[in-house]
This record gives sequence, C-alpha cells and structure tokens, in this order.
Amino acid sequence: MQRISTLFRGALLAGAALALPGLALAASGNASGPSSDMLLKAADDSASWILPAGSYSGDRSITESQISPQNVGKMTKAWSFTIPAGGPVEASPIVWHGMMYVTSFKNDVYALDAKTGELKWQYNPKPMQLVGFPRNRGVAILDGVLFMGMANGHMVALDAETGKEIWNKQTVENPKNSFYSMQPVPYKGKLLMGVSNGDWGGIGNISAFDPKTGKRIWKWEAVPGPGQKGHDTWSGDSWKRGGGAIWSGLAIDPKTDTLYVDTGNPQPDFLGTIRKGKNLYTDSMVALDISGAKPKMKWYHQFIPHDTHDWDPAMPPVLFEGKVDGKEKPLVAAGDKGGNFWILDATTGKLVSHTPVSYQMGQNTEPPAVGANYACPNTNGGIEYNGGAYDPATNTFFVPSTNQCGKWTGSKKAVYVAGQFYLGGGFPSLVGPNSGWFNAVDVSTGVFSWRHHLGLPANGGALVMDYKAEKASAASGSLVFTGLLDGTFAAYDPASGKELWHSDMGGSIVAPPATFTMDGRRYVTVEAGDPGFLKVPELGEPAKTSTLTAFVSAAPQTATSN
Repeated sequence: MQRISTLFRGALLAGAALALPGLALAASGNASGPSSDMLLKAADDSASWILPAGSYSGDRSITESQISPQNVGKMTKAWSFTIPAGGPVEASPIVWHGMMYVTSFKNDVYALDAKTGELKWQYNPKPMQLVGFPRNRGVAILDGVLFMGMANGHMVALDAETGKEIWNKQTVENPKNSFYSMQPVPYKGKLLMGVSNGDWGGIGNISAFDPKTGKRIWKWEAVPGPGQKGHDTWSGDSWKRGGGAIWSGLAIDPKTDTLYVDTGNPQPDFLGTIRKGKNLYTDSMVALDISGAKPKMKWYHQFIPHDTHDWDPAMPPVLFEGKVDGKEKPLVAAGDKGGNFWILDATTGKLVSHTPVSYQMGQNTEPPAVGANYACPNTNGGIEYNGGAYDPATNTFFVPSTNQCGKWTGSKKAVYVAGQFYLGGGFPSLVGPNSGWFNAVDVSTGVFSWRHHLGLPANGGALVMDYKAEKASAASGSLVFTGLLDGTFAAYDPASGKELWHSDMGGSIVAPPATFTMDGRRYVTVEAGDPGFLKVPELGEPAKTSTLTAFVSAAPQTATSN
C-alpha cells in the first residue's frame, strides 16, 4: 500500500479526555447499551448507526420512510462540525441515543450532539507512532463504552458519556511493524480487531479481545506457519514476514458465527522472486467459524495469487442475499486495488462473478530489478477502503473505483529493518490521467447496469436507502448516495443512474456515508477534507479544513382540519 511513514511526536496522555463545562465525569461506561443483543439487531434500529457499515452484513443498505426519490431534492444541511485536527478523514461515525462519535486521523475522538453538531467532549491522546501512517476509521461502541485502535498499536476504552479513559493497552505484538487503522467490531461479548502491518515486515492477523480488559482471547494469522495448510505456498522462510494485513472492515453472519475477512498483499510487496508460490492466504477472502474457542477456516478464495503490485482487497466484505439465475442465494462481495469487483457464494467461497471496474494493463508483469515497466491501476487505484453497498430493490451492487496507472521498479533483494518499509522495490510513480467510475453492477449477471465516468478518482463508498412509503398508495423507490474526490456528495436513482440531488462539501470525500433518524426526520452524514494519499494533480489544492456534515430530510407533513 502506497503510504508514507509518519512519526507522531508527543507523549501518550493517560485520561486525555477534555470535558466541556457542565458535563460530569462518570467512573465507568453507561451499561444501558448498546448491548451485544442490540448490536445483533442493528439493521432494525433506524434511529442509530452502531456498527461501521450499519449492521454485521456490511451492506450499507437501510429501509427508509422519510427520504424518497421524489423528495430527496428537499434535503438540507442540518449542521457542520469542523474537525479540529484537520487532515484526511476516513471514519464512519457511530450514532447512539442522540450522540455521535467521530475520530480524526490523529486518533482524537469527538462526541457530538447528533441533532445539532454541538461538541460535548473530546479525547486527544497524541499517540507516539513508531511505524506506518496516521489514519483512523472510527470507534466501536458496546455497553456504554467506546473502543478505538490507535497509531501506536494501543487500544483504548472510553466512557461514551464523558470520554474518560477506562483502559489503555498495547495490543499489537510488535509496535515497530504493526499499528491500527481499522474500526473495531464488537461481537457477542468480544472485540474483533485486525492489525495493519502489511508493508513493514509483519504477519497480518485478526484477534478477539476482552472488552473489559483488552486481554487477547484468540488470534488468527493470515500467513500459515510450518505444519499448517497453505504453508507450502511460500518458498523458504519468506512466510516469516509474509504480510497479509487486515486493513479494513468485517462482515459477520450471526446465524452461523461466520466471520468474513479480506487479507492484504504479500511481502516484500514488489519482489516476488524470494517468495515463490501463491502466498496463501494473502490477497484473499477468508471465512472463519468463530463459534468456538479458536477460529476455524471454512473456506478461502484467493483473488490475486502471488501479487507483486500491492493490489490487495482493501474493500470491506459485504454479505447479502442476492438473486442469481433467478434464485435468491447468500452472497459476499469484495473489491481490490487491482480494479476487480468479485461476488462469491457466501456458503462455499466459489466465484459467482468477476467484474473489472478500472482500467487494467500489465497485470501479469512483475516490477523489474533493472529498468521499469507500466501497470494499471496504481497502488491507490481500483477499489479502496470504503467499498460499496447493495440495493435489494434492484438487485444491484454500487461501488466506486479509480483509474490510475504507475511506473514500477523492483529490486534484487529485500532486507528487513524494524520500522522501515519492507518492499523489495520502490512505490510506483504516478502516471495519469487520473479519473474514476461510479459503477452499478447487476448481481444476477456481473454486468454493468450503468456506470458514470468521473473526472477524478472515486473513493467515497456508498449508502443505499430502500424507500418504503408508510401508505401503500404513496410513491416508492430507492436511492444510492456516494461522495467524490471533488467534494460532491450526491444521490442517484439506482435503476437509471440519474443524479437526483447533490451538495458541494468543500473538501475531498474519502469516507463512507452513515445515516440515522431523530424526531421523525432522517439524517445523512459524510466527512470531507484533505484527500491524503489519494491526491492527484487534477484535483488542485486540497481543502484546508476537515468537516463532518449532517443533512436532514424535509419536515414531515402534518394533517390539517377545516
């Protein structure tokens, strides 16, 4: 992954919550919720947004009765909060009982009144980062406690009412090659978290932690060691620093306790000659049975064997019931930075469809040790971290993607040095032009229903609203929202792709939308700011401030009497 190591300087401040006047500190979390049972029913809770993608399925699709294709044009800005830390913002906010929680790229946490955007408290830990790059994709909430992974490899638990620190513990095993960027996921009394270490010589893993103490309960590693199935897909001792980071979100089927997780690229990134073989289980989706004391693999599907271009599936998995060959079946979707969109059978892992969604070239050539070659997409192209959403009304999957090429060079050897990139070559230089697509893929065929070509890369994720009128005679239909690098936040007709509403956010959107209801009205939120690593020459000067903005539906009509 094309990232620049940044060292945050400053001491870790224990209990660094800044409470605003009039807000009392609590000794521990508010146990009123959301509980584990409430999280299992998150898809039915229209008032809240308590999981990273709305529910454990990760499909970012809701049933709605306030915003329709007919009235979305009346949606207005409710409030906008300026994120003090600025910088790139990629987090999905969490909303619970009228409170909204959002993070900065520096691991600050801001608690806001969800109706007004008023700041209630903030937590500013200033973690000392030893490796990697500063990014954070949000907090988790369970039993009145917030959880966040930090750039220094710590996890922290905060009282959701006050921001007071409950515990703060280093949970990565080696902070010189590992850190956190993903949003934790609470599940049935455990906290699930993947580690970011895929370009610094570590082995990716996902672990379950005790929310009360931060103690590790189990760990599953993405690279199999000696005696494990798949170990023979690595030559020599290359597996010891094989990569396979867990960068982004998860999907879970609570009925079967199946966890779906995507793994990162192998290491060294661009030097495949010293790690001959398929390099399992990198660049794969893996289905894990997590019902027992330790995870057990049910199946895997490797998207790109022996990847030498850093084209891992960054998109969080999306679990959904879709129609294929005229029949409903359980499906799971993924997207990678190589510009591929994949749909698999969620029960078996077998391929259902494969749709290229970005310009592809030179994908079978490895970066040379002498000279250079060209390949597309670049390491920040294809489908990135925010992924897409499924619309059951039209049986369509919506996913943004990026066209971007690179000039690649390899090396003759790779030497591991703690705290440094372990690449076996240099990151490719950017070759334009840089553009994007908003893609609508027919799930039944894997063919585009429609797609819009965009003048800039697209990384803003998607949100589907399936409108169900309260009265059967009223109009109905669905909507899909997405945000663009130029700051446009828009709603489209899922069937035709026609734009129905838009707003200029004043900054690049590289974060997924979220939604909730309050006082009978629907709110839709999105972040905008600096594009970070996704900046391209066509964009011009990036935004100087970062914001979280909430839009609200038109006020409901009330009956009148003569």
